[in-house]
Formats: sequence, C-alpha cells, structure tokens
Amino acid sequence: MNNITDDHQGRLSIGQVAAATGVSQSTLRHWEHEFRDFLETAKGADEDSRRFAPDAIQKIDHIRSMVEEQGLTLRGVRLQIEKLSNSGTGLSPPEDEDPLRRKARDLADRVTDRLLSKIFNS
Repeated sequence: MNNITDDHQGRLSIGQVAAATGVSQSTLRHWEHEFRDFLETAKGADEDSRRFAPDAIQKIDHIRSMVEEQGLTLRGVRLQIEKLSNSGTGLSPPEDEDPLRRKARDLADRVTDRLLSKIFNS
C-alpha cells in the first residue's frame, strides 16, 4: 500500500482506491452505500469527496472476490460479511439496524437480483 495514502489522516481518495483495486468509482460509490457498516468512509474537506479508511482496499478486494469469484449477490455479500463479523474473524461488526430498514433493503436486494437475472439470463 505504498504511496497511495494521503495527508488526510491516512485516508484514501476514491480515485486511489479505484486505482489500487481495479473497481470503478461508480461501483465503489454503490458499495459504499450498500456496505456502509463495513466500508468506513468520511467526507473530504470539500464535502463532495469521500475518504476511505486505510483497510478499505482489503475489504473491497474481499467484496469483489465474493461477487466475481463466488457469484454472490450484494445481499449474499452482506449476509456473508455479517456471518464473518459475528464469527470473530476481525471484520467490523455491523451496527444495529432498524428492522424496517433491513426489510426495505432486503426487498430492494430481491428486486435488484431479479432484474439483474432477467437482464443477464435473457
């Protein structure tokens, strides 16, 4: 991870993370939203930028591996992260979530999964 940290308390810009992981910035933004309890980010000085925690590269590589190599959906990735967090593997445990929010996110995941399967299996 040499030469990719900056002077923002060791946090990484989205461009730096994208370059280091090979994941597009738009995908990183989506994953930042989907896995906000797992991928720690902070706003940059201009409020439009985001800064990722130093361990983001490892976590993003882990997410990418689950999606690309294991074929998991984002919901499946979230469940796997929660399972690993609860098993004591050192991953940050997710914060308590409102049950209604979880149900809404699960519904959105199912709709997204169904749409993607129709698009790519047609």
